[in-house]
Formats: sequence, C-alpha cells, structure tokens
Amino acid sequence: MNRFFSRHATARTVALAATFAVALLPVHAALAADPLGLYIGGAVGEAQVATDGASVSSASFKANHSAYKVMVGIRPISLIGVEVAYMDFGNPSGDLAGLPADVKMKGAAAFGVLYLPVPVIDVYAKLGLARLQSTVNGQIRIACIATPCVPPLFQLDRTNTSVAEGAGVQFAMGSVAVRGEYERFNAAGANPGLWSLGLTWTF
Repeated sequence: MNRFFSRHATARTVALAATFAVALLPVHAALAADPLGLYIGGAVGEAQVATDGASVSSASFKANHSAYKVMVGIRPISLIGVEVAYMDFGNPSGDLAGLPADVKMKGAAAFGVLYLPVPVIDVYAKLGLARLQSTVNGQIRIACIATPCVPPLFQLDRTNTSVAEGAGVQFAMGSVAVRGEYERFNAAGANPGLWSLGLTWTF
C-alpha cells in the first residue's frame, strides 16, 4: 500500500513539474527571443564634437551638442548583425585658440555587430568604418599692429574615413526594441563620440 501511494505521489509530482515547465515556456521564449531579421530605427542623444585646427591652428575644439541618427540593419542569426547609419552631430559653438568658432559634423557609418549571449537583454559590440564630414568656422589669431584689430576668418572643410567602434545594450519587446549605446570615431584630428537612446522596429 505504501509503495502504491509512493508511486502515485511521484507521478503526481512529475505531472505538476511538467505542467509548470510547459506553462513557463512562453515566458522563457518571450524573454529569450531575439529580434531577428531586417530592422530600421532612430535615436537621439548627445554628441561630443571634437576637432583640431589642422594647418590653421594648433589648438583644438571640443563641445557637446544634441544629435540624432537613423539606422537600418539586419540580424540574420542571434550572435551577428550588420548595420548602417547616418548621424548628425549638430552645429555647436565654442572657441578655438581663444577665439569664437563653430563646427558642423555629420556622416555615415557601417558596422558589424556582435551580440553577446546574455539572457533577457542584448549586450553588443560594434566595429566598422565611418565617413565623417566636418566644417570648422573660426578666426585666425594674429599679432595686431593697428586698431581696430579684426582677426581674419577661415573655414576648414574635411572628410575622413576611419575605423569606428561602439557598444550598447538593447531590450526587445516583440518587434520593437529600446537601445542605448556609445559610438566613438576618429575624424577631424580628434575622437568625436555619440551617446544615444533609440528605438528599432524589426520586420
């Protein structure tokens, strides 16, 4: 009799465990599901615009400004993806060698994306190439021998293609994902960067 009740209890325990496991499957699938496929998105954030005066001035320019980006990418498998993006770093004002200056910076980038096997959220690293265009408007410091002294103006246009890198985290809710990331570039004689928070939608 005890053996019968023991077998009955064991069978009931196994059945309850199986029911519980099956009930958890949709939850686990929802948490573990990767948003695979083609996606588009956009982000806003803050750019650190950095450049130097090249042959015009040995000084450097650095200022923060609101920025935005749009992107399109594809994630064919869970661990690897490819993404291209257009970025506008804005037009911050500041100083170059102690004189007023402003800088415009924008461009495009292509990245290979590696997603780490972390549960619930996506943690990823990016490596690729960026082509950034920058325009520096400033004044040349000169030794004045007459008054009034008006420093001559200059405009410096540059286009740089170089390695770009980044990292970020992403949380997916079905086909929509929220992401935060940082990207760093090598352009205009310095290392501008972009912090951003955005959304993507997977087809």
